Amino acid sequence: MFKHNTDTQLEQSPTMPLLASGRKKRWSYSSLFFSLFFFVPLILSLPLGNAVISFNVLAYTLFAITYLVAINKPQHQLPFYIAFILALGYITTYSNPGGAVFFGFVAFICGYYYAIRRSLLIMFLVLVSLAALQLLIIKTNDYFLLAAGINSVVLLGFGIMERKETLHQIKESQHAASLRTLSAIAERERIGRDLHDVAGHALSSISLKAQLADKLLSKNNVELAQQEVRALAELSQSLLSEIRHAVSDIKQLSLTDEITKNKALLMEKDVSVNLYIDDDINQHISAMEETQLALIVKELFTNTLRYSNATHVTLSLKLLQVDTPAHSYTLEYHDFGRLDNVNKIKEGNGLRGMRERAASIDAQATMTFSSHPGFTFTLTSNTPKTPLFTKR
Repeated sequence: MFKHNTDTQLEQSPTMPLLASGRKKRWSYSSLFFSLFFFVPLILSLPLGNAVISFNVLAYTLFAITYLVAINKPQHQLPFYIAFILALGYITTYSNPGGAVFFGFVAFICGYYYAIRRSLLIMFLVLVSLAALQLLIIKTNDYFLLAAGINSVVLLGFGIMERKETLHQIKESQHAASLRTLSAIAERERIGRDLHDVAGHALSSISLKAQLADKLLSKNNVELAQQEVRALAELSQSLLSEIRHAVSDIKQLSLTDEITKNKALLMEKDVSVNLYIDDDINQHISAMEETQLALIVKELFTNTLRYSNATHVTLSLKLLQVDTPAHSYTLEYHDFGRLDNVNKIKEGNGLRGMRERAASIDAQATMTFSSHPGFTFTLTSNTPKTPLFTKR
Protein backbone atom coordinates (compact mmCIF):
# COMPACT_ATOMS: atom_id res chain seq x y z
CA MET A 1 0.00 0.00 0.00
CA PHE A 2 2.77 2.40 0.93
CA LYS A 3 4.78 1.53 -2.18
CA HIS A 4 1.76 2.08 -4.43
CA ASN A 5 1.02 5.47 -2.89
CA THR A 6 4.65 6.52 -3.24
CA ASP A 7 4.81 5.51 -6.89
CA THR A 8 1.53 7.28 -7.64
CA GLN A 9 2.68 10.48 -5.98
CA LEU A 10 5.99 10.31 -7.83
CA GLU A 11 4.18 10.00 -11.16
CA GLN A 12 1.67 12.76 -10.49
CA SER A 13 3.80 15.47 -8.89
CA PRO A 14 7.52 14.83 -9.21
CA THR A 15 10.14 17.51 -9.44
CA MET A 16 11.48 16.74 -12.89
CA PRO A 17 15.13 17.58 -13.64
CA LEU A 18 15.54 20.33 -16.22
CA LEU A 19 15.77 19.25 -19.84
CA ALA A 20 19.00 21.26 -20.01
CA SER A 21 20.62 19.27 -17.18
CA GLY A 22 22.51 16.02 -16.91
CA ARG A 23 22.57 13.55 -19.76
CA LYS A 24 19.47 15.19 -21.30
CA LYS A 25 21.36 18.43 -21.88
CA ARG A 26 23.24 17.31 -24.99
CA TRP A 27 20.15 15.89 -26.70
CA SER A 28 17.96 18.86 -25.77
CA TYR A 29 20.36 21.30 -27.41
CA SER A 30 21.26 19.16 -30.41
CA SER A 31 17.58 18.51 -31.19
CA LEU A 32 17.39 22.06 -32.52
CA PHE A 33 19.07 20.65 -35.63
CA PHE A 34 15.78 18.92 -36.52
CA SER A 35 13.92 22.21 -36.23
CA LEU A 36 15.71 23.32 -39.41
CA PHE A 37 13.07 21.34 -41.30
CA PHE A 38 11.07 24.50 -40.71
CA PHE A 39 12.87 25.98 -43.75
CA VAL A 40 12.32 23.02 -46.14
CA PRO A 41 8.91 24.21 -47.47
CA LEU A 42 10.37 27.70 -47.93
CA ILE A 43 13.28 26.35 -49.96
CA LEU A 44 10.93 24.27 -52.10
CA SER A 45 8.77 27.34 -52.72
CA LEU A 46 11.59 29.64 -53.89
CA PRO A 47 11.59 32.32 -55.10
CA LEU A 48 9.78 34.11 -52.28
CA GLY A 49 9.41 37.75 -51.37
CA ASN A 50 11.84 39.34 -48.96
CA ALA A 51 9.02 40.05 -46.52
CA VAL A 52 8.04 36.36 -46.32
CA ILE A 53 11.63 35.24 -45.85
CA SER A 54 12.34 37.90 -43.22
CA PHE A 55 9.17 37.04 -41.33
CA ASN A 56 9.98 33.32 -41.21
CA VAL A 57 13.60 33.91 -40.20
CA LEU A 58 12.41 36.15 -37.38
CA ALA A 59 9.79 33.59 -36.30
CA TYR A 60 12.36 30.78 -36.23
CA THR A 61 14.84 32.93 -34.29
CA LEU A 62 12.19 33.70 -31.68
CA PHE A 63 11.31 30.00 -31.48
CA ALA A 64 14.93 28.94 -30.99
CA ILE A 65 15.52 31.54 -28.26
CA THR A 66 12.26 30.66 -26.50
CA TYR A 67 12.99 26.93 -26.64
CA LEU A 68 16.52 27.36 -25.24
CA VAL A 69 15.20 29.51 -22.41
CA ALA A 70 12.32 27.09 -21.71
CA ILE A 71 14.50 24.00 -21.24
CA ASN A 72 16.44 25.91 -18.58
CA LYS A 73 13.31 26.94 -16.65
CA PRO A 74 11.52 25.01 -13.88
CA GLN A 75 8.21 23.37 -14.61
CA HIS A 76 5.96 26.02 -13.06
CA GLN A 77 7.32 28.67 -15.47
CA LEU A 78 6.74 26.63 -18.63
CA PRO A 79 3.13 27.58 -19.59
CA PHE A 80 4.20 31.03 -20.84
CA TYR A 81 6.95 29.62 -23.06
CA ILE A 82 4.76 26.79 -24.35
CA ALA A 83 2.00 29.27 -25.23
CA PHE A 84 4.49 31.52 -27.03
CA ILE A 85 5.89 28.64 -29.13
CA LEU A 86 2.34 27.52 -29.98
CA ALA A 87 1.49 31.07 -31.04
CA LEU A 88 4.56 31.15 -33.32
CA GLY A 89 3.45 27.84 -34.82
CA TYR A 90 -0.08 29.08 -35.53
CA ILE A 91 1.14 32.37 -37.02
CA THR A 92 3.83 30.93 -39.28
CA THR A 93 1.52 28.30 -40.81
CA TYR A 94 -0.13 31.01 -42.93
CA SER A 95 3.04 31.36 -45.00
CA ASN A 96 5.00 28.23 -44.16
CA PRO A 97 3.68 24.72 -43.38
CA GLY A 98 7.09 24.06 -41.81
CA GLY A 99 5.63 25.69 -38.72
CA ALA A 100 4.39 22.16 -37.90
CA VAL A 101 7.88 21.56 -36.48
CA PHE A 102 7.18 23.91 -33.57
CA PHE A 103 4.27 21.82 -32.34
CA GLY A 104 6.51 18.76 -32.08
CA PHE A 105 8.86 20.55 -29.70
CA VAL A 106 5.88 21.62 -27.57
CA ALA A 107 4.71 17.99 -27.52
CA PHE A 108 8.09 16.76 -26.30
CA ILE A 109 8.26 19.37 -23.52
CA CYS A 110 4.72 18.54 -22.38
CA GLY A 111 5.34 14.78 -22.54
CA TYR A 112 8.42 15.13 -20.35
CA TYR A 113 7.28 17.63 -17.73
CA TYR A 114 3.59 16.75 -17.31
CA ALA A 115 1.77 13.61 -16.22
CA ILE A 116 0.51 11.47 -19.08
CA ARG A 117 -3.15 12.49 -18.78
CA ARG A 118 -2.34 16.17 -18.72
CA SER A 119 0.11 16.02 -21.62
CA LEU A 120 -2.33 13.96 -23.71
CA LEU A 121 -5.10 16.46 -23.00
CA ILE A 122 -2.90 19.41 -24.00
CA MET A 123 -1.82 17.79 -27.25
CA PHE A 124 -5.38 16.67 -28.03
CA LEU A 125 -6.55 20.27 -27.76
CA VAL A 126 -3.62 21.42 -29.91
CA LEU A 127 -4.40 18.84 -32.59
CA VAL A 128 -8.08 19.81 -32.58
CA SER A 129 -7.09 23.44 -33.05
CA LEU A 130 -4.74 22.47 -35.89
CA ALA A 131 -7.52 20.50 -37.58
CA ALA A 132 -9.80 23.53 -37.33
CA LEU A 133 -7.00 25.72 -38.68
CA GLN A 134 -6.47 23.36 -41.61
CA LEU A 135 -10.12 22.96 -42.51
CA LEU A 136 -11.39 26.48 -41.94
CA ILE A 137 -8.48 28.82 -42.66
CA ILE A 138 -5.55 27.09 -44.38
CA LYS A 139 -7.17 25.40 -47.34
CA THR A 140 -3.89 24.97 -49.18
CA ASN A 141 -0.91 23.01 -47.85
CA ASP A 142 -2.97 19.86 -47.49
CA TYR A 143 -0.16 18.00 -45.77
CA PHE A 144 0.17 20.54 -42.94
CA LEU A 145 -2.21 18.78 -40.56
CA LEU A 146 -0.68 15.37 -41.29
CA ALA A 147 2.86 16.66 -40.75
CA ALA A 148 1.94 18.50 -37.56
CA GLY A 149 -0.01 15.52 -36.22
CA ILE A 150 2.68 12.93 -36.88
CA ASN A 151 5.43 15.22 -35.58
CA SER A 152 3.49 15.98 -32.40
CA VAL A 153 2.45 12.39 -31.67
CA VAL A 154 5.95 10.97 -32.22
CA LEU A 155 7.72 13.61 -30.11
CA LEU A 156 5.03 13.38 -27.42
CA GLY A 157 5.86 9.68 -27.21
CA PHE A 158 9.57 10.44 -26.88
CA GLY A 159 8.80 12.95 -24.13
CA ILE A 160 6.66 10.43 -22.24
CA MET A 161 9.35 7.75 -22.51
CA GLU A 162 12.01 10.17 -21.31
CA ARG A 163 9.76 11.09 -18.39
CA LYS A 164 9.23 7.45 -17.44
CA GLU A 165 12.95 6.72 -17.59
CA THR A 166 13.74 9.79 -15.47
CA LEU A 167 11.07 8.86 -12.92
CA HIS A 168 12.52 5.36 -12.74
CA GLN A 169 15.98 6.81 -12.07
CA ILE A 170 14.57 9.10 -9.38
CA LYS A 171 12.77 6.17 -7.79
CA GLU A 172 15.92 4.01 -7.86
CA SER A 173 17.95 6.84 -6.37
CA GLN A 174 15.42 7.32 -3.56
CA HIS A 175 15.32 3.57 -2.94
CA ALA A 176 19.12 3.42 -2.75
CA ALA A 177 19.15 6.39 -0.36
CA SER A 178 16.55 4.66 1.83
CA LEU A 179 18.62 1.48 1.90
CA ARG A 180 21.73 3.45 2.87
CA THR A 181 19.78 5.16 5.66
CA LEU A 182 18.39 1.86 6.96
CA SER A 183 21.85 0.31 6.74
CA ALA A 184 23.35 3.19 8.72
CA ILE A 185 20.61 2.91 11.37
CA ALA A 186 21.12 -0.85 11.63
CA GLU A 187 24.89 -0.34 11.93
CA ARG A 188 24.45 2.23 14.71
CA GLU A 189 22.11 -0.11 16.56
CA ARG A 190 24.58 -2.98 16.21
CA ILE A 191 27.44 -0.83 17.50
CA GLY A 192 25.26 0.31 20.41
CA ARG A 193 24.38 -3.29 21.32
CA ASP A 194 28.00 -4.42 21.07
CA LEU A 195 29.26 -1.56 23.25
CA HIS A 196 26.47 -2.17 25.77
CA ASP A 197 27.31 -5.88 25.95
CA VAL A 198 31.04 -5.23 26.19
CA ALA A 199 30.98 -2.34 28.63
CA GLY A 200 27.93 -3.04 30.78
CA HIS A 201 29.24 -5.97 32.84
CA ALA A 202 32.80 -4.63 33.03
CA LEU A 203 31.72 -1.19 34.28
CA SER A 204 29.50 -2.80 36.92
CA SER A 205 32.46 -4.87 38.13
CA ILE A 206 34.72 -1.82 38.14
CA SER A 207 32.16 0.11 40.18
CA LEU A 208 31.80 -2.67 42.75
CA LYS A 209 35.57 -3.13 43.12
CA ALA A 210 36.08 0.61 43.48
CA GLN A 211 33.50 0.70 46.28
CA LEU A 212 35.12 -2.32 47.93
CA ALA A 213 38.59 -0.75 47.73
CA ASP A 214 37.21 2.41 49.31
CA LYS A 215 35.72 0.45 52.22
CA LEU A 216 38.97 -1.49 52.73
CA LEU A 217 40.96 1.74 52.82
CA SER A 218 38.57 3.23 55.36
CA LYS A 219 39.35 0.20 57.56
CA ASN A 220 43.10 0.63 56.99
CA ASN A 221 43.20 -2.74 55.19
CA VAL A 222 45.75 -1.45 52.69
CA GLU A 223 46.96 -4.78 51.35
CA LEU A 224 43.50 -5.99 50.33
CA ALA A 225 42.64 -2.54 48.96
CA GLN A 226 45.76 -2.66 46.77
CA GLN A 227 44.65 -6.03 45.40
CA GLU A 228 41.29 -4.55 44.45
CA VAL A 229 42.98 -1.55 42.80
CA ARG A 230 45.19 -3.91 40.77
CA ALA A 231 42.07 -5.82 39.77
CA LEU A 232 40.52 -2.50 38.76
CA ALA A 233 43.50 -1.77 36.49
CA GLU A 234 43.25 -5.21 34.89
CA LEU A 235 39.50 -4.79 34.33
CA SER A 236 40.07 -1.34 32.82
CA GLN A 237 42.73 -2.65 30.42
CA SER A 238 40.51 -5.58 29.46
CA LEU A 239 37.54 -3.25 28.87
CA LEU A 240 39.67 -0.90 26.77
CA SER A 241 40.89 -3.80 24.63
CA GLU A 242 37.36 -5.12 24.07
CA ILE A 243 36.06 -1.65 23.14
CA ARG A 244 38.90 -1.21 20.64
CA HIS A 245 38.09 -4.60 19.16
CA ALA A 246 34.39 -3.68 18.85
CA VAL A 247 35.19 -0.31 17.27
CA SER A 248 37.64 -1.86 14.80
CA ASP A 249 34.80 -4.09 13.61
CA ILE A 250 32.72 -1.10 12.52
CA LYS A 251 31.74 -1.40 8.88
CA GLN A 252 34.35 0.16 6.59
CA LEU A 253 33.62 2.22 3.49
CA SER A 254 33.19 0.03 0.43
CA LEU A 255 35.60 0.93 -2.38
CA THR A 256 33.42 -0.79 -4.96
CA ASP A 257 30.28 1.02 -3.80
CA GLU A 258 32.08 4.38 -3.80
CA ILE A 259 33.34 3.86 -7.36
CA THR A 260 29.92 2.74 -8.60
CA LYS A 261 28.10 5.63 -6.93
CA ASN A 262 30.47 8.32 -8.18
CA LYS A 263 30.64 6.86 -11.68
CA ALA A 264 26.84 7.19 -11.88
CA LEU A 265 27.08 10.83 -10.76
CA LEU A 266 29.64 11.64 -13.45
CA MET A 267 27.67 9.87 -16.17
CA GLU A 268 24.60 11.86 -15.16
CA LYS A 269 26.66 14.96 -16.02
CA ASP A 270 27.60 13.51 -19.43
CA VAL A 271 31.12 12.54 -18.33
CA SER A 272 32.17 9.10 -19.59
CA VAL A 273 34.07 6.94 -17.11
CA ASN A 274 36.44 4.11 -18.04
CA LEU A 275 37.38 1.75 -15.21
CA TYR A 276 40.34 -0.64 -15.14
CA ILE A 277 40.12 -2.41 -11.78
CA ASP A 278 41.45 -5.86 -10.82
CA ASP A 279 38.57 -8.08 -9.76
CA ASP A 280 40.35 -9.44 -6.67
CA ILE A 281 41.74 -6.12 -5.42
CA ASN A 282 39.60 -6.24 -2.25
CA GLN A 283 41.20 -9.55 -1.24
CA HIS A 284 44.65 -7.96 -1.11
CA ILE A 285 43.95 -4.74 0.79
CA SER A 286 43.05 -4.20 4.43
CA ALA A 287 39.88 -2.55 5.71
CA MET A 288 41.92 0.56 6.51
CA GLU A 289 43.31 0.69 2.98
CA GLU A 290 39.89 0.15 1.45
CA THR A 291 38.42 3.00 3.48
CA GLN A 292 41.22 5.43 2.60
CA LEU A 293 41.16 4.47 -1.08
CA ALA A 294 37.37 4.92 -1.13
CA LEU A 295 37.73 8.42 0.33
CA ILE A 296 40.47 9.31 -2.16
CA VAL A 297 38.34 8.08 -5.08
CA LYS A 298 35.42 10.09 -3.77
CA GLU A 299 37.54 13.24 -3.63
CA LEU A 300 38.86 12.66 -7.17
CA PHE A 301 35.39 12.25 -8.65
CA THR A 302 34.07 15.19 -6.63
CA ASN A 303 36.80 17.47 -7.96
CA THR A 304 35.88 16.50 -11.51
CA LEU A 305 32.22 17.21 -10.83
CA ARG A 306 32.88 20.60 -9.25
CA TYR A 307 35.79 22.07 -11.12
CA SER A 308 36.54 20.20 -14.34
CA ASN A 309 35.27 20.67 -17.88
CA ALA A 310 36.20 17.08 -18.72
CA THR A 311 33.92 14.81 -20.73
CA HIS A 312 36.09 11.76 -20.09
CA VAL A 313 37.94 10.32 -17.08
CA THR A 314 39.74 7.03 -16.41
CA LEU A 315 40.33 5.22 -13.12
CA SER A 316 42.71 2.30 -12.79
CA LEU A 317 43.44 0.21 -9.69
CA LYS A 318 45.92 -2.60 -10.30
CA LEU A 319 47.82 -5.13 -8.20
CA LEU A 320 51.54 -5.25 -9.00
CA GLN A 321 53.13 -7.65 -6.50
CA VAL A 322 50.44 -10.18 -5.72
CA ASP A 323 52.74 -13.08 -4.85
CA THR A 324 54.93 -11.21 -2.38
CA PRO A 325 54.13 -10.89 1.35
CA ALA A 326 54.16 -7.10 0.98
CA HIS A 327 51.47 -6.67 -1.65
CA SER A 328 51.74 -3.70 -3.93
CA TYR A 329 49.09 -1.84 -5.88
CA THR A 330 48.75 1.37 -7.80
CA LEU A 331 45.86 3.72 -8.48
CA GLU A 332 45.78 6.15 -11.38
CA TYR A 333 43.14 8.72 -12.22
CA HIS A 334 43.13 10.85 -15.37
CA ASP A 335 40.83 13.83 -15.76
CA PHE A 336 40.89 14.72 -19.46
CA GLY A 337 39.68 18.26 -19.05
CA ARG A 338 41.67 21.15 -20.47
CA LEU A 339 43.46 23.53 -18.14
CA ASP A 340 44.59 27.08 -18.76
CA ASN A 341 47.23 28.81 -16.64
CA VAL A 342 48.52 25.52 -15.23
CA ASN A 343 51.30 27.28 -13.32
CA LYS A 344 48.78 29.27 -11.28
CA ILE A 345 47.02 26.21 -9.84
CA LYS A 346 47.51 25.76 -6.09
CA GLU A 347 46.79 22.72 -3.95
CA GLY A 348 43.77 23.10 -1.73
CA ASN A 349 42.59 21.15 1.28
CA GLY A 350 41.14 18.37 -0.89
CA LEU A 351 44.43 17.59 -2.65
CA ARG A 352 46.41 17.84 0.57
CA GLY A 353 43.89 15.54 2.21
CA MET A 354 44.48 12.92 -0.49
CA ARG A 355 48.23 13.07 0.13
CA GLU A 356 47.64 12.60 3.87
CA ARG A 357 45.28 9.67 3.29
CA ALA A 358 47.85 8.05 1.00
CA ALA A 359 50.55 8.49 3.66
CA SER A 360 48.28 6.90 6.28
CA ILE A 361 48.31 3.63 4.28
CA ASP A 362 52.05 3.77 3.51
CA ALA A 363 51.60 4.98 -0.06
CA GLN A 364 52.88 7.91 -2.10
CA ALA A 365 50.61 10.23 -4.05
CA THR A 366 51.72 12.34 -7.00
CA MET A 367 49.63 14.88 -8.88
CA THR A 368 50.35 16.59 -12.17
CA PHE A 369 48.54 19.37 -13.98
CA SER A 370 48.89 19.89 -17.72
CA SER A 371 46.93 21.21 -20.67
CA HIS A 372 45.61 17.74 -21.62
CA PRO A 373 44.88 15.61 -19.71
CA GLY A 374 44.29 18.38 -17.26
CA PHE A 375 44.89 16.38 -14.07
CA THR A 376 46.59 13.09 -13.29
CA PHE A 377 46.68 11.48 -9.85
CA THR A 378 48.91 8.48 -9.13
CA LEU A 379 49.05 6.53 -5.87
CA THR A 380 51.52 3.70 -5.30
CA SER A 381 51.84 1.47 -2.25
CA ASN A 382 55.32 0.17 -1.44
CA THR A 383 57.51 0.16 -4.58
CA PRO A 384 55.83 -1.17 -7.74
CA LYS A 385 58.08 -3.23 -10.03
CA THR A 386 56.34 -2.36 -13.27
CA PRO A 387 54.42 0.66 -14.58
CA LEU A 388 50.66 0.63 -14.62
CA PHE A 389 50.19 1.57 -18.24
CA THR A 390 51.82 3.79 -20.80
CA LYS A 391 51.09 7.47 -20.43
CA ARG A 392 49.04 9.02 -23.14
